[in-house]
Amino acid sequence: MRRMNTQNGKQPGKQLNLFYAAGPGDIVTTFSCWHEGRDDTHQVAITYSSQFFDLCRSLGAKGIAVSSCPRKDRITTEQFTVENLPKGPARRGIAFHIQQIRYVRKIIERASAVDADLLVMADATGYLFSLVWLAPKTMHLAVSLHCTLWPRSRDKTTRARLISLLSRRLFAKRAQAILCLSNDIRRQLLDMTGGNTVPIYPFIPFYRHELFATISPPTDKRPFYLLYAGRMETEKGVYDLLEIALMLDREGIHDVTLHLCGDGSEEDPLRMAARNKGIEHLFHLHGYCRQQTMLEHINRSHAFIVPTRTSFEEGFNKVVAEAILAGRPVITSSVCPALDYVKEAVVEAVPDDPSSYFEAVKKLSSSKDLYREKQQGCKILQEQFYDPERSWGAALKRVIRSLPYG
Repeated sequence: MRRMNTQNGKQPGKQLNLFYAAGPGDIVTTFSCWHEGRDDTHQVAITYSSQFFDLCRSLGAKGIAVSSCPRKDRITTEQFTVENLPKGPARRGIAFHIQQIRYVRKIIERASAVDADLLVMADATGYLFSLVWLAPKTMHLAVSLHCTLWPRSRDKTTRARLISLLSRRLFAKRAQAILCLSNDIRRQLLDMTGGNTVPIYPFIPFYRHELFATISPPTDKRPFYLLYAGRMETEKGVYDLLEIALMLDREGIHDVTLHLCGDGSEEDPLRMAARNKGIEHLFHLHGYCRQQTMLEHINRSHAFIVPTRTSFEEGFNKVVAEAILAGRPVITSSVCPALDYVKEAVVEAVPDDPSSYFEAVKKLSSSKDLYREKQQGCKILQEQFYDPERSWGAALKRVIRSLPYG
């Protein structure tokens, strides 16, 4: 355990005690960066945990923040306790479900031990419905939803129906508030509860002007540089990108190249497939990229592509917002909830259809008028992502003000 020396000016009366279960990110590293007055370079957006720390500081509140990052670590200051608390080795089958519930119980026990005034739990922490079973009735709860409750473009699976049934009481009665990242999530909440939810507080990703001020406008230089940023997983559509590259090659279109930034279980198989099919000149895998390297790829890019498949419970997908802020049009489909916020800058494709994405790529890369139209769309959409009043931190502040001690 590491300890930092800090000073915290308490406000008169009882000091608020806020507990945040943040999901799987390395929250200790993020806190270390925040404590030094800088952003976590692993992220482009202002992290939710940084917004939590900012809010605690502005309220003079005690802050406890825990993540399930597998790198165990802990930092304490006079005002903050920040911990990476791993779940343990990944489980399968019934053991996986038990692990998710037990982890939520562990979080509740820690929040109870410090007499937290509010427990804020992100959906990636574990099964949220277990809060209804395990949290003391006197504990104030807020849940933070970043992903859809079931895949947007598909009917509910049996598993999704069961989780909906188990979660209904939490969203309709037990929680004090829901922090909600997209209109799609809100619609699903209303569907799940028959239109009767606890108060919903919307938010969208939040960014700094300064970061994107360093990005140059796209040039007319060829080849047309199409950028994918995200996990290398089948459900994220990476093999659809491979199919697009094959179609480009078959049609003799060699002035459009695809560049993939990120890591994941399919990175090596995807690289081998591109090599075996002889399209490495069109299909480039760059692996995981830190912030500065990512900004370099954005600078070279002309547009982004987000081909998430319908089998994935997509959240907002911050990459879409980052493309807009960089002045780069986006090719995506209705699977991505961010589409509702950025349609003017998007060329829309049919979900799960590589040929539709291919046609969108051809149109955007070959039509200067269409490209200028979508690029102009980026400019009119950017301010929403710089607005602190639409951030997660502002939404959480409104939640706190709505509670008895707020």
